[in-house]
Amino acid sequence: MVFSSTTFLFCFLPIFLAADLISNKSVFRNALLICTSLLFYVWGEGTGVLLLVILAFINLLFGSKISQVASQKLKKVCLIAGIFTNLAVLFYFKYLFWVFSQFLLLFERMGFNCSDILPNLDSPHLPLGISFFVFHGISYLIDLYNKKVGTYRATDFLTYFFMFPHLVAGPIVRFESVREDIQNRKRDWDLFTWGVFRFILGINKKVLIANTVAPIADICFYSNGQLTLTDAWIGALAYTVQIYFDFSGYSDMAIGLAAMMGIRFQENFLAPYRSHSIKEFWRRWHVSLSTWFRDYLYFPLGGSRCSKILTYRNLLVVFVLCGLWHGAQWTFLIWGLFHGSLLILERTSFSKFLESLPQLAQRFYCMIMVVFGWVFFRAIDLSQAANYFQSMFGFNGVAGQTVFGTLNLFVLAVGLLIALFSKQLFNNTADEVKSLNVPLFGINVVFLFLSLGVLYTGARNPFIYFNF
Repeated sequence: MVFSSTTFLFCFLPIFLAADLISNKSVFRNALLICTSLLFYVWGEGTGVLLLVILAFINLLFGSKISQVASQKLKKVCLIAGIFTNLAVLFYFKYLFWVFSQFLLLFERMGFNCSDILPNLDSPHLPLGISFFVFHGISYLIDLYNKKVGTYRATDFLTYFFMFPHLVAGPIVRFESVREDIQNRKRDWDLFTWGVFRFILGINKKVLIANTVAPIADICFYSNGQLTLTDAWIGALAYTVQIYFDFSGYSDMAIGLAAMMGIRFQENFLAPYRSHSIKEFWRRWHVSLSTWFRDYLYFPLGGSRCSKILTYRNLLVVFVLCGLWHGAQWTFLIWGLFHGSLLILERTSFSKFLESLPQLAQRFYCMIMVVFGWVFFRAIDLSQAANYFQSMFGFNGVAGQTVFGTLNLFVLAVGLLIALFSKQLFNNTADEVKSLNVPLFGINVVFLFLSLGVLYTGARNPFIYFNF
């Protein structure tokens, strides 16, 4: 079940909000949220909920041990064991089959006969949202070890871990950032109204923009490399718009849902396509993921406080793992390596050259690099990516041949204008008052009826980040 489905909008959400309104005390509201979140997960994942529950209690167990044992060495042992358990679960479901199959392919090329083994390999079913709730568990344990987590009850943690707004596709929320809100669920009608606005905004971004430009990207990336230069760039720009409005729309919905419950999530997108460098881009794009890797991997590796060579190594390690976090594919690994390499480049004398350019040129450079990166991200394999780049550089001709819908192209142009030139309207943190833009709220309510009409027709409506 997705947030922008008619089932969620007209059945699940109204019933939950009504029950939440009737509940008075935080403990009852949290119990309701836990039960509702498990039902939400079962609806989309079925028996996979057992893994979610088991992992929640494993993290709770390791967390209690870290809190209770007096010996610092034992605390560290519990932390390492907890992190290892989380990563082992993630590795088994997401990477084991891929790693094993790559070794078999390597042995085949070395002359060993593995033809009887490869067809019989069967990867385990990937539980919905596993990459997100594993990272939630790891951040909880590390913050607990570093004494960044205040006093809490087991039900507070379970409410955080199971909370359906961030359960299956993020953002990656840290326990300490929402602990106080979970413990003191107060009625804040200003926050609730602001949450309704953010939720509606997210629906419109997803349904009216992301879903409308998606067919352009699909047509181009399934063209088997037979695109002209013009069509290839239109397709790449379409995916650039699609993934931004798809995921930022989902984040808006998640932030809005949490606000309706009295819980404040931090922003996940800060107008990333207005960046002047890749370094700035990663401060604005998927902020919860980039800061997670920064705080729990980059800084522990030494960050930029070491020699240049080690700093470059740290960046490559972080972004290769960031790429693989999105999936067990060479294209994701190359995408991460590409961004890591650009960040290294921007730490050389190239940064001075970049800063000397007009701001428009800086933004052009950044967007071109981001678009190139999305080609790797969207491609099924490296062969498709290579063919697509050939088309983008004009090896199959220049003039466009593919016929795209007029409405799709119009929405693509509108999406680019919004992403590239509109100001960041929601750059609030969890510590700031959430203010409502009334005129924009009214405009989005009008567009909501159009979105609901589109959804009513049963139009294609998956979220990209449900795959990760």
